Amino acid sequence: MIPVGGSNGVGATGYVLAMTELAQQSDGINRRVEHLVFASSSGGTQAGIVVGAKATGFRGKLHGVSIDWGESDAATYERELADIANETAKYIGFDAQFMAGDFNVVYDYIGGGYGVVGDLEREAIGLLASREGIVLDPVYTGRAMGALLDLIRKKVFRSDETVLFWHTGGAPALFAYAKDLILH
Repeated sequence: MIPVGGSNGVGATGYVLAMTELAQQSDGINRRVEHLVFASSSGGTQAGIVVGAKATGFRGKLHGVSIDWGESDAATYERELADIANETAKYIGFDAQFMAGDFNVVYDYIGGGYGVVGDLEREAIGLLASREGIVLDPVYTGRAMGALLDLIRKKVFRSDETVLFWHTGGAPALFAYAKDLILH
């Protein structure tokens, strides 16, 4: 059994399992995912997804939307991601090595900083709640979905490509941010 939780190599293993499930489900419906978009902050999610992608042969592009790291922090953060990925691979017995260049981090959406709710997050939270009944948190998934919406508008993805947004949870944060999220 592979433990799940935390931001170190052990915690990232849950995302390795999730990538295995994604590969099985994609194969089951004969659908290829060209892009996978998700929030990235402490590193466990992105490291686990990258290890899982390599272990399963996933060929789509991985887009980790930075929640709190700016472009000036890129080298440090990507080295940290590689360290977590290498710990994860070692922990699960997967013979692979990762380097900073193995990670695609999107740094353009940190807005006012970690935990600062802006128009990007408000729009994403309101849109998904009203159109799909999906609740996003304002710190992680709201920011990552806001980035995805902007990337779609910028035509980063072709209309014939399958883009998967990975919702990593966080709904309890909505209560702490209630006054910041009231739409006017």
